[in-house]
Amino acid sequence: MKTSPLDLSTTHLGLSLRSPLIPSASPLSMSLDRLREMEEYGAGAVVLHSLFENPMHQNSPHPDCYSEQIVAAKKHLGIPVIASLNATTVDGWTTLSRLIEKAGADALELNVYHVDLDPDIPSAEIESTYIEAVRVVASTVRIPVAVKLPPFFTNLARMTKALDQAGAMGLVFFNRLFQPDIDLEKVGRDFSLNLSNSTENRYPMHWISLLYRQTGMDLAASTGIGTGRDVLKMILSGASATQVCSILMRCGIAWLETIDQELRNCMAEHHFPSLKEARGLLSHVVLTEADGIELEEYRQALQGYSLLNVPTWRDEEALKVNASGE
Repeated sequence: MKTSPLDLSTTHLGLSLRSPLIPSASPLSMSLDRLREMEEYGAGAVVLHSLFENPMHQNSPHPDCYSEQIVAAKKHLGIPVIASLNATTVDGWTTLSRLIEKAGADALELNVYHVDLDPDIPSAEIESTYIEAVRVVASTVRIPVAVKLPPFFTNLARMTKALDQAGAMGLVFFNRLFQPDIDLEKVGRDFSLNLSNSTENRYPMHWISLLYRQTGMDLAASTGIGTGRDVLKMILSGASATQVCSILMRCGIAWLETIDQELRNCMAEHHFPSLKEARGLLSHVVLTEADGIELEEYRQALQGYSLLNVPTWRDEEALKVNASGE
């Protein structure tokens, strides 16, 4: 791999990483060969595919098999191995987190996915399931615990504080919720996979920037990370690491090397010798009146509309094409 004398190292969840690039939990990380390929092309750490207390399908790994995969990954990789766990009961969180720690995982990411359609359950009760999961796991294991959050909370700052107090060492922004489509040809639901792209990374970037100076936890960016420029933007916002998935499924694991080189080029262009010097430079200053941030950004965004060149008439050729039905 071609490199330049720039320092891409970072610290995440108390772990020293050679790079902020972390392939996130996905089917790609089910194979040891692919995990080794991720390391070869520059990953700073890897997140294994998720272990589910209640398996999503018949091919989901048994806990003992998952434990063996952790052992094998630790034996053959020289970068940190982060496990991913999705449980629904206290016994599931405790039993499976102990198994993961015993197998040798360097850290544990909690994939807490809770969707409730009962209109009588208050939001605070749903949020408590996240806090309780962290409290239970953090009191059970000694390895660092991170939480992969869904994108929607009424008060994400409050949730961040509560998860910190419960024992989390880091947060991942965000867990990309499944979004089915409609197949008009078949007049039915379309459950095909919809991969993310760079247009979707502004939301996690925004929240990392808002929360970076409010918490001591490490913040990782996820969703729409596909270029070196994407990575540097996240670091400038306050992220300690960036998780990548869709771009690897679209372009192959070797794309990690492309992101790495783009990141180096972008750092050199903007005179950042290290990521440590760039981290958080463009994060928000904490204000007493926090809503002032949103109001000011909304005002500036509205000014952008005046710069749009909106057509006020239709092109005659376009009208002819539309009229002919072509």
